[in-house]
Amino acid sequence: MAVFIKVLTKIDIERTLSLPDSCLQASPQSQRSHGGEKLQVKDDVGILWNFHCTIRSGVFPKLDIVSGWIQFVRFKQLNTGDAIVLYKDDDTLTGPHYKIEVLKGHGDDYSSFAQMYIKSCYAS
Repeated sequence: MAVFIKVLTKIDIERTLSLPDSCLQASPQSQRSHGGEKLQVKDDVGILWNFHCTIRSGVFPKLDIVSGWIQFVRFKQLNTGDAIVLYKDDDTLTGPHYKIEVLKGHGDDYSSFAQMYIKSCYAS
């Protein structure tokens, strides 16, 4: 199940990726600690990425991926306007598993991207 879809901005590409706190929950793969949260995400070719997130408090808490994200961006050669989709698969024995998909070249128009993505999900 897709829990997060985002068309990447300049800040996402150059600094950090912010996720809504609601898209991740404490689990064996996503562990909260005083220093933040560890997140393991498998990409579309099976590479396991280890991200470290800090928890930003406030009215709308967010997780900022502060370690491992820029390496992912460079490895995947991401640009502004590319999109990522974060999936969460629940497993009753081992807990949730997270996957990330990269969709290249969708421009900055989130609404048209989201409509196209939803249509492609139902077409398959």
